[in-house]
Amino acid sequence: AVSSSPISDHPPGRKTHPSYPTTPSAGRAGDDAAGLAISEGLRSLIGGSQQAERNTMDGIGLIHTAEGAMQEIQAMLQRAEQLSLKASNGTYEAADRSCIQEELNTIFAEIDRIATNTNFNGIPVLQGSPTHVTGGTGGTVVRLPSWVSNPDGSIQNGKLSGTYTTQEVYKDGTTYTIPHASATLDFSSLTTGNIQDLVGTGFNTTCFTCNRHYSIEFTNDGNGHHMVESGKEFIFKIDISNVTTADDLTKEIVKGTQNGHPNGHFSNFVADGGKLIVYDNRSTAACPTSDPDGWPNWPEADFDVNSQNYPKGGKFGDMVVYGGSSGTVNVDFVFQIGASTDDTMMILLPDINMWDLGVSEVKVTTQKKAAIASTTLRLTNDYISRERGRMGAYENRLEHIYKSLTISGENLTSAESRIRDTKMAEEITAYTKNNILLQTAQSMLAQANAAPQNILSLLRA
Repeated sequence: AVSSSPISDHPPGRKTHPSYPTTPSAGRAGDDAAGLAISEGLRSLIGGSQQAERNTMDGIGLIHTAEGAMQEIQAMLQRAEQLSLKASNGTYEAADRSCIQEELNTIFAEIDRIATNTNFNGIPVLQGSPTHVTGGTGGTVVRLPSWVSNPDGSIQNGKLSGTYTTQEVYKDGTTYTIPHASATLDFSSLTTGNIQDLVGTGFNTTCFTCNRHYSIEFTNDGNGHHMVESGKEFIFKIDISNVTTADDLTKEIVKGTQNGHPNGHFSNFVADGGKLIVYDNRSTAACPTSDPDGWPNWPEADFDVNSQNYPKGGKFGDMVVYGGSSGTVNVDFVFQIGASTDDTMMILLPDINMWDLGVSEVKVTTQKKAAIASTTLRLTNDYISRERGRMGAYENRLEHIYKSLTISGENLTSAESRIRDTKMAEEITAYTKNNILLQTAQSMLAQANAAPQNILSLLRA
């Protein structure tokens, strides 16, 4: 028999080692060093993209949870507004309004429960940011200069710890002295030499109703007085470029804070020469009459408003409070939506609580209070609508991100496959060619073996 060497399974002219792989798919860097490096990088991106898809879906789930809870809260607020309008009708007696008040109290208790307990994987989604970042947009705390004094100690105590009194006239003509929680800042030491010490500094306060901060920040950029929002905080930029005296400064603060009534809330600012008085315009004492609705010159009558009844409010400090999306450190929530660590999406979670909604003290026990309550509830309803809309915008963005990640993952996988995976057309062509060569060689061997057998047959014959 004629022997034959085995046919190589590699195309002719290609040098190979019998124990070495011949394509990058086996993972040997020596076959294609550059291709392997690119391929491994693409594989890392593909894995990161796939995880980002899952992260994005988790983010959508969190927003769904928050928005669904707010939808139910809004439904209850609409019912509450309907009840307040009902109570404002003159056909109802005090006993009727008392029953309406009981239903409202139940509604508000459920709103508070939903806002407090709604969570996603243990994360509260309706409580906003747990703390406020203080200082500039970079997080640096900048305090008032030392020559600005605070005689009532409100800065040290961190709350409106002073007392400011006003004279209010009751409907029968009697004048009463009404006390208010307050803080005093004395700028009397201001001179042309030290006024620039104020630039970039400021102070903040809250009313007793909510924990939103109203900050004053001194500037000299020539842009005039204006207000900016930083997350849930309000910052009034007071331009002091034309200020020369302490009296001018306090007047400009009042002017730049919407005539001393910032954002229509309960915190008031009053200029007293070179001193500025900040106070809550409701009383810290009990109502001096039996009818708090009978104060014609005091439309926002509310009595016994103090730190014991309103523990979250009445704060005061000598710094500007920033919150929400300003700067790089004061964001509420971050989604990782890409393969790189800086590929993130930052959102502000809704802050839903009875204090901020302004409904913690809603009363409908009198016709006047019911009318005021309906206005408050309408504004609260509008706020929830805005928050739901904001969550919807986040959801739409995340859905677009998810679609983009899906397409990007498919394209990356295709690119990695072209580099790393076996080229089937080439391999099938090579396999077919080698198979034909093998079959041809086997046929030749068979024919070569047949000729000697025929000769032997003739000799035997």
